[in-house]
Amino acid sequence: MTAARATGLGEQDAVDLDTGRADVRPVLRRLGELGAFGAPGADPVDELLGSVRLVRELATASLAAAFSAWSQRMVIDYLGYSPPDDPGADLGPVLRTAEVTGASALAPAISDLAGRGELPVLATPDGDGWRLSGTIEWTSNLFDDAVVVAPARTPDEGRMVVAFRCTAPGATVTPRRDLLGLNGTGTGALQLEGVAVGRGQVLSDDLADFMGLCRPTMLLLQSALAVGLADAVLDAAAGRLIGVTAVLRPQHEELAARRDDVANRMEDRAGSRVGTTPGDLARLRLDAMDVAASAVRLESAVTGSPGYLAGSGTARRVREVAFLPVQAPTEAQLRRDAAP
Repeated sequence: MTAARATGLGEQDAVDLDTGRADVRPVLRRLGELGAFGAPGADPVDELLGSVRLVRELATASLAAAFSAWSQRMVIDYLGYSPPDDPGADLGPVLRTAEVTGASALAPAISDLAGRGELPVLATPDGDGWRLSGTIEWTSNLFDDAVVVAPARTPDEGRMVVAFRCTAPGATVTPRRDLLGLNGTGTGALQLEGVAVGRGQVLSDDLADFMGLCRPTMLLLQSALAVGLADAVLDAAAGRLIGVTAVLRPQHEELAARRDDVANRMEDRAGSRVGTTPGDLARLRLDAMDVAASAVRLESAVTGSPGYLAGSGTARRVREVAFLPVQAPTEAQLRRDAAP
């Protein structure tokens, strides 16, 4: 049995995670108990294919669970790519067990590096370290004393990546409780007012280089979110292609073939790292998102009015697919990167 299946996520669990009646922490901890977030000292690159498969399988049951697992895996990888200088700050063990959640807050870095926005967090020198001030508008997994990884700018226009706890003095979490979906993911804003970070908490003082290291993993796991959702949608639609809706069977077969093509490309790149240029990975994720969106439209057509009920699985998947193009890199950013 795979780790994703061992979580035992059912339809009601998916509903509760989507609406916020439950949160993702028990799922993450179960995955941690099963070793799904990797072994101590393992190379994140060597574990990439397994992580892609984990996220894909989770997304067939709940995009909220899969998205939080994505964030957890990314934070573990960030620390693996550039471990903190402070030996006493080894956060890997508590992140791999999900005793502590990991909040990936690098979305502003993507806009900043493209010259389309300034990093919202300012790092001011303070003795041997820094003080962080500003607002991170969106991040998830902000539970308890989550480890946050975020970019910051310095007064001399430098760019760095730092790790800190969301409970650090001066940090205030403002939960967002009115999301269209994925309400159990601990999503919120993070206000920073003079949050102290030591030199050992600086993961990199070269933001462009750091993002170049982590972006392939980020995009492949995000592609897995979309492919897993497409899996769930196509499976749900397949059993309803009877009677008058059988006319949609050719469309279902076409989408299943497109899904398989995207999934094969995704696994090839995760396993071999061949074809992992920024443009290639942007096109891969765009294709995965397009298949998922087209599949959701097909499921809605096949299901008919029962799928329009807010509590139906079809309606939940409509909400889930709406999240995919707004996750950074957003669809617009991906199209820019994929352009010849």
